[in-house]
Amino acid sequence: MDQLTFQALQKWPQVPNCYGWLNFDRRGEWRILNEYAQQHQLSGEKITHSGFKNYIESHLANDHHGNHFFQNGPQRVFISFAYCPWVVRFYPISGGHWELKTTFGQAIYPTGCFLDEQDQISFEAVFEVMQQDENGQYVPQQIKSIALLHDHDLDIFSAFATIFQNGCSNLGEFLWHQKIPIEPINSKDLPRIFQFIKNPKP
Repeated sequence: MDQLTFQALQKWPQVPNCYGWLNFDRRGEWRILNEYAQQHQLSGEKITHSGFKNYIESHLANDHHGNHFFQNGPQRVFISFAYCPWVVRFYPISGGHWELKTTFGQAIYPTGCFLDEQDQISFEAVFEVMQQDENGQYVPQQIKSIALLHDHDLDIFSAFATIFQNGCSNLGEFLWHQKIPIEPINSKDLPRIFQFIKNPKP
Protein backbone atom coordinates (compact mmCIF):
# COMPACT_ATOMS: atom_id res chain seq x y z
CA MET A 1 0.00 0.00 0.00
CA ASP A 2 1.36 3.42 -0.90
CA GLN A 3 1.25 6.66 1.06
CA LEU A 4 -1.43 8.16 -1.21
CA THR A 5 -3.80 5.35 -0.21
CA PHE A 6 -3.21 6.00 3.50
CA GLN A 7 -3.86 9.72 2.97
CA ALA A 8 -7.08 9.01 1.08
CA LEU A 9 -8.30 6.73 3.88
CA GLN A 10 -7.70 9.48 6.44
CA LYS A 11 -9.31 12.18 4.30
CA TRP A 12 -12.42 10.20 3.28
CA PRO A 13 -12.95 7.51 5.95
CA GLN A 14 -16.67 6.98 5.26
CA VAL A 15 -16.66 6.14 1.53
CA PRO A 16 -19.17 3.27 0.94
CA ASN A 17 -17.74 -0.15 0.17
CA CYS A 18 -18.26 -1.68 -3.27
CA TYR A 19 -19.57 -5.23 -3.72
CA GLY A 20 -20.16 -7.50 -6.70
CA TRP A 21 -18.17 -5.58 -9.30
CA LEU A 22 -14.75 -7.24 -9.21
CA ASN A 23 -14.24 -10.95 -9.87
CA PHE A 24 -11.12 -13.14 -9.87
CA ASP A 25 -11.59 -16.02 -12.30
CA ARG A 26 -10.18 -19.58 -12.50
CA ARG A 27 -7.27 -18.48 -14.69
CA GLY A 28 -6.10 -15.64 -12.47
CA GLU A 29 -7.76 -12.90 -14.53
CA TRP A 30 -9.58 -9.88 -13.15
CA ARG A 31 -13.08 -9.25 -14.47
CA ILE A 32 -15.44 -6.31 -14.12
CA LEU A 33 -19.06 -7.29 -13.54
CA ASN A 34 -21.45 -4.53 -14.57
CA GLU A 35 -25.11 -4.63 -13.54
CA TYR A 36 -26.10 -6.69 -16.60
CA ALA A 37 -23.38 -9.28 -15.92
CA GLN A 38 -24.40 -9.49 -12.26
CA GLN A 39 -28.10 -9.91 -13.08
CA HIS A 40 -27.43 -12.65 -15.67
CA GLN A 41 -24.58 -14.37 -13.83
CA LEU A 42 -22.08 -13.72 -16.63
CA SER A 43 -18.32 -13.88 -16.28
CA GLY A 44 -17.89 -10.16 -16.98
CA GLU A 45 -15.34 -8.19 -18.97
CA LYS A 46 -11.70 -9.18 -18.55
CA ILE A 47 -9.34 -6.40 -17.47
CA THR A 48 -6.50 -6.31 -20.01
CA HIS A 49 -4.79 -3.03 -19.13
CA SER A 50 -1.52 -4.11 -17.48
CA GLY A 51 -1.19 -0.89 -15.46
CA PHE A 52 -4.66 -1.28 -13.97
CA LYS A 53 -4.03 -4.95 -13.18
CA ASN A 54 -0.77 -4.07 -11.44
CA TYR A 55 -2.53 -1.34 -9.47
CA ILE A 56 -5.19 -3.79 -8.26
CA GLU A 57 -2.62 -6.41 -7.30
CA SER A 58 -0.44 -3.94 -5.39
CA HIS A 59 -3.45 -2.78 -3.32
CA LEU A 60 -4.91 -6.12 -2.27
CA ALA A 61 -5.76 -6.87 1.36
CA ASN A 62 -8.09 -8.97 3.43
CA ASP A 63 -9.90 -8.59 6.72
CA HIS A 64 -10.14 -10.88 9.72
CA HIS A 65 -13.47 -12.31 8.49
CA GLY A 66 -11.97 -13.79 5.31
CA ASN A 67 -13.12 -11.05 2.93
CA HIS A 68 -10.60 -10.04 0.27
CA PHE A 69 -10.66 -6.58 -1.26
CA PHE A 70 -8.88 -4.06 -3.44
CA GLN A 71 -8.21 -0.79 -1.60
CA ASN A 72 -8.99 1.79 -4.30
CA GLY A 73 -8.05 5.03 -2.59
CA PRO A 74 -10.54 5.42 0.26
CA GLN A 75 -12.90 2.73 -1.09
CA ARG A 76 -12.82 -1.00 -0.47
CA VAL A 77 -13.80 -2.95 -3.58
CA PHE A 78 -14.61 -6.45 -2.35
CA ILE A 79 -13.58 -9.38 -4.54
CA SER A 80 -15.69 -12.38 -5.51
CA PHE A 81 -13.91 -15.57 -6.55
CA ALA A 82 -14.80 -18.03 -9.27
CA TYR A 83 -12.89 -20.62 -7.22
CA CYS A 84 -10.49 -19.31 -4.56
CA PRO A 85 -8.24 -16.30 -3.75
CA TRP A 86 -5.14 -17.45 -5.68
CA VAL A 87 -4.22 -19.12 -8.96
CA VAL A 88 -0.76 -20.64 -9.37
CA ARG A 89 1.41 -21.69 -12.30
CA PHE A 90 4.67 -23.54 -12.81
CA TYR A 91 7.56 -21.27 -13.80
CA PRO A 92 10.92 -22.58 -15.13
CA ILE A 93 14.07 -21.69 -13.22
CA SER A 94 17.75 -22.49 -13.75
CA GLY A 95 18.96 -26.05 -13.92
CA GLY A 96 15.82 -27.37 -15.55
CA HIS A 97 13.80 -26.97 -12.35
CA TRP A 98 10.43 -25.40 -11.68
CA GLU A 99 8.84 -23.21 -9.03
CA LEU A 100 5.22 -22.54 -8.17
CA LYS A 101 4.14 -18.91 -8.11
CA THR A 102 0.83 -17.12 -7.94
CA THR A 103 -0.30 -15.02 -10.88
CA PHE A 104 0.66 -12.05 -8.64
CA GLY A 105 4.27 -13.30 -8.57
CA GLN A 106 4.38 -14.72 -5.03
CA ALA A 107 6.31 -18.00 -4.71
CA ILE A 108 4.50 -20.72 -2.76
CA TYR A 109 5.68 -23.88 -1.03
CA PRO A 110 2.81 -26.40 -0.96
CA THR A 111 2.00 -28.28 2.20
CA GLY A 112 -1.12 -29.96 0.78
CA CYS A 113 -2.48 -31.02 -2.60
CA PHE A 114 -6.13 -31.63 -3.50
CA LEU A 115 -8.18 -33.03 -6.38
CA ASP A 116 -11.80 -31.89 -6.53
CA GLU A 117 -14.96 -33.28 -8.12
CA GLN A 118 -14.14 -31.52 -11.43
CA ASP A 119 -10.57 -32.92 -11.57
CA GLN A 120 -9.10 -29.54 -10.64
CA ILE A 121 -5.85 -29.44 -8.67
CA SER A 122 -5.28 -27.01 -5.81
CA PHE A 123 -2.49 -26.47 -3.29
CA GLU A 124 -2.50 -25.55 0.37
CA ALA A 125 0.28 -23.12 1.26
CA VAL A 126 1.17 -20.07 3.33
CA PHE A 127 0.48 -16.74 1.60
CA GLU A 128 1.44 -13.21 2.51
CA VAL A 129 -1.49 -10.79 2.72
CA MET A 130 -1.99 -7.24 3.91
CA GLN A 131 -4.23 -6.63 6.91
CA GLN A 132 -4.97 -3.56 8.99
CA ASP A 133 -3.51 -3.45 12.48
CA GLU A 134 -5.01 -1.74 15.53
CA ASN A 135 -3.69 1.62 14.26
CA GLY A 136 -5.37 1.26 10.88
CA GLN A 137 -2.06 0.68 9.09
CA TYR A 138 -1.71 -2.13 6.56
CA VAL A 139 0.92 -4.66 7.57
CA PRO A 140 1.93 -8.01 6.01
CA GLN A 141 0.54 -11.15 7.60
CA GLN A 142 1.07 -14.85 6.88
CA ILE A 143 -2.05 -16.98 6.40
CA LYS A 144 -2.65 -20.56 5.33
CA SER A 145 -4.96 -20.74 2.33
CA ILE A 146 -5.60 -22.47 -0.99
CA ALA A 147 -4.58 -21.82 -4.61
CA LEU A 148 -5.97 -23.32 -7.79
CA LEU A 149 -3.53 -24.67 -10.38
CA HIS A 150 -4.04 -23.00 -13.77
CA ASP A 151 -5.56 -25.56 -16.13
CA HIS A 152 -2.85 -24.93 -18.74
CA ASP A 153 -0.29 -26.40 -16.31
CA LEU A 154 -1.97 -29.74 -15.62
CA ASP A 155 0.47 -31.52 -17.96
CA ILE A 156 3.42 -30.19 -15.98
CA PHE A 157 1.74 -31.27 -12.75
CA SER A 158 1.26 -34.79 -14.11
CA ALA A 159 5.03 -35.11 -14.55
CA PHE A 160 5.45 -34.68 -10.78
CA ALA A 161 2.41 -36.70 -9.70
CA THR A 162 1.72 -40.37 -9.13
CA ILE A 163 -1.94 -41.40 -9.10
CA PHE A 164 -2.95 -44.55 -7.23
CA GLN A 165 -5.33 -46.90 -9.03
CA ASN A 166 -7.38 -47.70 -5.93
CA GLY A 167 -6.98 -44.48 -3.98
CA CYS A 168 -9.67 -43.49 -1.51
CA SER A 169 -8.63 -40.95 1.12
CA ASN A 170 -5.22 -40.72 -0.56
CA LEU A 171 -5.51 -40.46 -4.36
CA GLY A 172 -1.81 -40.28 -5.06
CA GLU A 173 1.31 -38.24 -4.40
CA PHE A 174 2.68 -34.94 -5.63
CA LEU A 175 6.46 -35.45 -5.79
CA TRP A 176 7.69 -31.92 -5.20
CA HIS A 177 10.40 -31.03 -2.67
CA GLN A 178 8.78 -33.71 -0.55
CA LYS A 179 6.05 -36.27 -1.10
CA ILE A 180 2.68 -34.54 -0.64
CA PRO A 181 -0.45 -36.73 -0.57
CA ILE A 182 -3.12 -35.86 -3.14
CA GLU A 183 -6.38 -35.80 -1.22
CA PRO A 184 -9.98 -35.58 -2.46
CA ILE A 185 -11.91 -32.40 -1.74
CA ASN A 186 -15.22 -30.86 -2.72
CA SER A 187 -14.88 -27.34 -4.11
CA LYS A 188 -17.97 -26.25 -2.16
CA ASP A 189 -16.07 -26.91 1.08
CA LEU A 190 -13.05 -24.73 0.28
CA PRO A 191 -14.36 -21.44 1.75
CA ARG A 192 -15.19 -23.18 5.06
CA ILE A 193 -11.95 -25.15 5.29
CA PHE A 194 -9.67 -22.28 4.30
CA GLN A 195 -11.73 -19.49 5.86
CA PHE A 196 -12.34 -17.14 2.95
CA ILE A 197 -15.54 -15.50 1.75
CA LYS A 198 -16.21 -16.47 -1.86
CA ASN A 199 -18.83 -13.81 -2.55
CA PRO A 200 -18.67 -10.96 -0.01
CA LYS A 201 -21.93 -9.21 0.86
CA PRO A 202 -22.68 -5.89 2.59
